[in-house]
Amino acid sequence: MKKIILFALLAISATMTMAQINPKSGIIITNSGDTIRGIIDFRTNETLSRECEFWAEGKTEGKTYKPGDIEGFRFDGNGKYFVTRKLDVDGKPRLYFAEFMVKGKMNLYCVADNGDEYFFFEREDGEMAKLTSKPFSPFNHSAQEFEDVLQTKKEQVGKVKYLLRDSWTAVEDMSQKSLLKENFSRKGLVNAVRDYHKDVCTDGSTCMVYEYDEKSDKPKCRFKVFTGYAYYSKEEPGLLRWRSEDEERGMSTISYSGSSFEIGIGVEMGIERIIKDASLEFGLIYSPKHKYVYNFESFGGQSFRTEYEYKGRLVLSIGLVKCFGRGKIVPLVRGGVIGVTDSETETAYKYSEMYTCSNTWACFPGAYLGVGAQVAVGKHFARLHADLYRDKDNTMTKWGITAEFVL
Repeated sequence: MKKIILFALLAISATMTMAQINPKSGIIITNSGDTIRGIIDFRTNETLSRECEFWAEGKTEGKTYKPGDIEGFRFDGNGKYFVTRKLDVDGKPRLYFAEFMVKGKMNLYCVADNGDEYFFFEREDGEMAKLTSKPFSPFNHSAQEFEDVLQTKKEQVGKVKYLLRDSWTAVEDMSQKSLLKENFSRKGLVNAVRDYHKDVCTDGSTCMVYEYDEKSDKPKCRFKVFTGYAYYSKEEPGLLRWRSEDEERGMSTISYSGSSFEIGIGVEMGIERIIKDASLEFGLIYSPKHKYVYNFESFGGQSFRTEYEYKGRLVLSIGLVKCFGRGKIVPLVRGGVIGVTDSETETAYKYSEMYTCSNTWACFPGAYLGVGAQVAVGKHFARLHADLYRDKDNTMTKWGITAEFVL
């Protein structure tokens, strides 16, 4: 089992490190103000703040631009927009590709760095204030560290409010946030700047030239249904004990196998900005009531017949699905962890005697690996894959063939 889990982790790790792009159409803006259309590698906000991988139309070779090499870049469809700005994120002002969230009387930028987001409010006269959206728990730090972080946040919010002072509504928007319980959301900050524009821009003109599209940050989620056929092999440590004449003896370890149909539902969340053509998957599989029969000999050649009946089996899976290549039909691999929960009743027959033992809703954590193919059906997908499941104690093995339809 350890080898299977190690192999699964290595396969996922290798997939994550593959140098493949997530191509999206867009433009770059040169320092002279010209625009060049092509393909941009749509990665995480932190990666995009440091570099822009660009393939011009008609070109087979790409080029990596650093902040300052170009004025900025933008994805099509009112997508994310980045511009070169010199900003103080960590006490040392430097050039970044800052995400341009709002452009107008009050500009709003965001830079992702080291897992945190830094928002910069810039009034049209050039005055600027910074707000850090940094997760911080008092349980993992000393009381003094927590107090210092809280004080820093209070000072930052105070400076932002002062910058927004010409709009009482915008100041109130900032006052609604709890510094202790939640970080400032992107949507909330954009709303504050929007309210600032409504109050400050009184001549009827359009003050807001560009506003961040919240949908451009959300990963795509898909619902899926599936059905399959599974073959289980299980080793039992001997649930029953048998009495032979004047002494009690333990039944030796046995194994048994059987098959059953499965149905399930799941959700996939796209992570293409981290791994090309990859998704996180969450699935819940149900096997209806089924029975296995096992015949064996024990204690001097005496025959026993054992029936294993399952009232139902539930399998919860969490893992990664990765497709390869382009086209209508593409190969895929999948892997992750599972939890198998079932309710088992074991009934053993020895001549006219009957012995029964129940194991109610036991849980068997483990891992799974699978390979298969994906076929495009309009905007949806149909998949067929074969999978191997093993629990952590090497007592249960499952081979399965599953057909999925991803909406």
